[in-house]
Amino acid sequence: MGIKELLTAEDRTQLSTFIGKSSSFELLYKISRDGCSASKFHQSCDNKGPTVTVLYNTENSVYGGFLAADWKEGHSSTIISDKKAFLFTLHFNGVSKPRKYSVIKPSHAAFVSKEFGPTFGAGNVLDFVESKSFAKDRRKLSAYGKWELQNYHFEDTTVDLLTFYGSVEPIVETYAGTPFYKLNGKADFRYAYERGKESMNTINNGHMCVFDLEVYKVKDVTVGKSLHCPNLSSKAWRDPPFWDEQLEDSGLSEVNILLVGQIGAGKSSFFNTVNSIFRGEVTARACAGNSQHSLTTVYRKYRIRNPESCGYLNFRLCDTRGIEDDMCIKHQDMVSLLDGQLPDQHKFNPAAHATEKDPGFKAKPTFKDKIHCVAFVLDSSSIDVIQESVSQKLAEFHSLMIERGIPQIVYLTKLDKICPFVDEDIRRIFSSEACKQAVDKAAEVIGLPRSHVFPVKNYEKETQRQISVDILALSAVRQTLVYADDYLEDQFELSQTEEQLQLLKL
Repeated sequence: MGIKELLTAEDRTQLSTFIGKSSSFELLYKISRDGCSASKFHQSCDNKGPTVTVLYNTENSVYGGFLAADWKEGHSSTIISDKKAFLFTLHFNGVSKPRKYSVIKPSHAAFVSKEFGPTFGAGNVLDFVESKSFAKDRRKLSAYGKWELQNYHFEDTTVDLLTFYGSVEPIVETYAGTPFYKLNGKADFRYAYERGKESMNTINNGHMCVFDLEVYKVKDVTVGKSLHCPNLSSKAWRDPPFWDEQLEDSGLSEVNILLVGQIGAGKSSFFNTVNSIFRGEVTARACAGNSQHSLTTVYRKYRIRNPESCGYLNFRLCDTRGIEDDMCIKHQDMVSLLDGQLPDQHKFNPAAHATEKDPGFKAKPTFKDKIHCVAFVLDSSSIDVIQESVSQKLAEFHSLMIERGIPQIVYLTKLDKICPFVDEDIRRIFSSEACKQAVDKAAEVIGLPRSHVFPVKNYEKETQRQISVDILALSAVRQTLVYADDYLEDQFELSQTEEQLQLLKL
């Protein structure tokens, strides 16, 4: 009694959102109170149903994992299967950075053994534990004592989050006098759970030192069945479109829309979504998916066929290489793209920018070749942890567009990943507080008004078209064409003014 629980009310609300229902949390185990011991953990947490494990990093980063299945210590080490498990982050260096990493290998969601604390993602850890070399090391460590035991590490094991092994004694900071725990586990979010774009340095500061570790029992969990959500508002934060009617393409002059964004944000998938709408079925013309580096390596100026006229629509979606830390579009290449100098299917070279010697390079492009509007495509599920180098690149490209007077818009993707209620029904986007916060953050990252940020849902898991998905995409495209038409009008007026000045000079 009287022990302070570190999980805040805001964190509980965020975890409820991740889980899919407003949940209550009962503290079962706390290492600063109960001791950092595998045996204590199992005594407190086995057979208690769904639990959430939370690690409080010494640099004020907070992360952990949720398990819907029981922790259940048996006579031998066991792999736990769980389709609802996930890893998460709540804070990084004291700043709120919520992110959910869903399980992708449910059959290896967790690992349980009498000598291990909470362990998520059982790769080769079972084979490792049952190996003769580990048994030999274990006997040696038992003979040496606690200090050697708490410094045993598992660098060669495949596991997403291994909190600790055996027992770990607290260390008292010499100057501050504050006890902390140097856990002997490891964190490597990538085997059984979604691999985020951020490194472990941006999740746990690259180490396993914690002030505390808590395990909570999650009560009355029914994932995705709740009719009430603290993250849903009865009043929409933006007027939603009319979900029951199809939007039509606007009749504007032909324009080029450049898609720019970080790797994996969904640029190619957005083109596939728009193409699917006019094809009448879900298509995959552009290569899309997850990869270590950008799947788009060449510049593509996609045209979309209009089935009614048998011709093409009056805009092109121009796909580019994804922005990433070490391999990215060069500054000069972006200049050439905006000015219309690069041809369709130009292959980007991460080591050098394009020159007049490259095939198809247009030294004197026409106005029709230039970019008339830019759409930044951002991933809402990782926007809070976007890499500094990527953020700087986006700001750099943003400045180039401002110099040329090119209008910009943001397509915000993957909102179904940050709010389970939007995942159930995409029409809840404009009532979701999580989606509203993502829109605010996207506007801040690019430096545009919030009215320029449009939530979209790409066809990714769907095999049949959905009218609500179509309407979000077409709403975003229609507003893009409005901005592009403004640009065309400005350019026409400027050309008329220049022509009049020439006549006056003559």
